[in-house]
Amino acid sequence: MSKRGIKDAILLIVFAIYIYIYRAFVFTNHLKYSEIINVSFLFVFAAVSVYFLGYRKYKSSFDSKNITKTTITFMFLAFVVMYGLGLAVGFLRNAYSRNFLTLLNNILMPIFIIILIEFIRYVVLWANKDKKFFICLFTMVIIAFELAISIRSFPDVDAKSIFSLIATVVLPIVIKNSVMSYLCYHIGYKVPMLYRLIMDVYLFIIPIVPDIGDYLNSMILIALPGLIYINSYAYIEEREKEVEHFFQNERFSWWDIPIAVFIIGLAALVSGFFPIYMIGVGSDSMNPAIKKGDAVIIEKINDSTKIKENLIIAYEREDNHKVIIHRVKEVTTSDGEVAYVTKGDANNTADSNVVYRNQIRGIVKVKIPFIAYPTVWLSETFSK
Repeated sequence: MSKRGIKDAILLIVFAIYIYIYRAFVFTNHLKYSEIINVSFLFVFAAVSVYFLGYRKYKSSFDSKNITKTTITFMFLAFVVMYGLGLAVGFLRNAYSRNFLTLLNNILMPIFIIILIEFIRYVVLWANKDKKFFICLFTMVIIAFELAISIRSFPDVDAKSIFSLIATVVLPIVIKNSVMSYLCYHIGYKVPMLYRLIMDVYLFIIPIVPDIGDYLNSMILIALPGLIYINSYAYIEEREKEVEHFFQNERFSWWDIPIAVFIIGLAALVSGFFPIYMIGVGSDSMNPAIKKGDAVIIEKINDSTKIKENLIIAYEREDNHKVIIHRVKEVTTSDGEVAYVTKGDANNTADSNVVYRNQIRGIVKVKIPFIAYPTVWLSETFSK
């Protein structure tokens, strides 16, 4: 192994060992001081990286300027979408204090961590531009570090909790860092640092945030770097292959807006804060009307008088909060309340417990065949 290879391996191993020490010791015993410990480690690691690998001065390029414009445009559109949705579903007051000193204390350490991580990424990647496998490994280590400092506790081992953790924490971090490494490899540290200083810090500063829920917020944080990557990749490939550029100044295409709106709209439909939402069906209890792997569109209701016999409803079981899609067989009363006897079309008997109004999530309006098979498969896989 060459001297450079040994230095690369040392840096990689040291970073990985620190991640283990952080989760096993710092996080468990010194959480109060974890941010300052992280900053201290990253500062020392950055200095050692420069000592081992050197530092190549960053020079702004035509590519960098245009990709910066594209990145800023997409971030602006993301905020327009998020706060536009907030007008429909409402806003929440930011949980972080508005006091200047407290605000400064909240954002100072995250800003230092972002700057140091992106500086380290730049030093290591630009010293190893001929070693793409090593770049992938180092990106994975950065991802592991961000996951280590982001995940406060691990969920119970059930499909819903695991899916929630993957969708709201793991995927956004993986995709963000993969795109940041790609951009850093091609155009340097400025765009990744700009992106992260805005998208990772704005929640500490802005006084109100849209009440769009964790799933939709994570979909935006997945779609945004994805769209930046698609545009940047096409632009960089054309420049490197010396193909004439369709846009002389920008790679941004207005076709990206409806694509982004479609992705975010689909996420909103699944999230469940619109008057209608979509869920997948994981059993054959309603066969043949609704089959396993179908998706159904649910209409939320406020007026319980709309629920009649023979309607298919979605309700939540009280024991495990699982959503059931069954048909109303009888409207009755129980303990002085209106209640509903439900039954799956494929079942021989009615459900053992009656359903009360507060359990009902809505009425099934439309069936979409087959499209929920991937979700059902993942759920069953995690449950095994």
